[in-house]
Amino acid sequence: MTRLDPYAPVPPEIAAKVREYLRRPYHTQIYGDVKEGYIAEVEELPGCATAGETPAEALELLPDAMTGWLESVLLAGQQVPEPLKETTYSGKYALRMPKSLHERLAKQAEREGVSLNQWLVTLLAQGSGAAG
Repeated sequence: MTRLDPYAPVPPEIAAKVREYLRRPYHTQIYGDVKEGYIAEVEELPGCATAGETPAEALELLPDAMTGWLESVLLAGQQVPEPLKETTYSGKYALRMPKSLHERLAKQAEREGVSLNQWLVTLLAQGSGAAG
């Protein structure tokens, strides 16, 4: 079911589904800067975003953007993605590697004067873009 008239009221059953989806714990991201403004988006809803002059303004406008996004998807008969599951991480991860790689990394750590664990954390952070 699609609406040809964008000003036509949303059918009550679609409006009810939208309200239900808006209560779900979707993940939001805010990025930008003072000069260019800020974008708030919903991670699980592709293309669902809004902009504001401040992070607070962008976040305040996000429910309206979500409503429009959800209405469009539901009216088109498409599936709405579910929120991502919350996951907790222990900070521990067992890793197997070839002996030659283990040796090379251990020697690098020794040259840097840090533990092998700290050296691996540094390399992983750099590789993931998290290191400054």
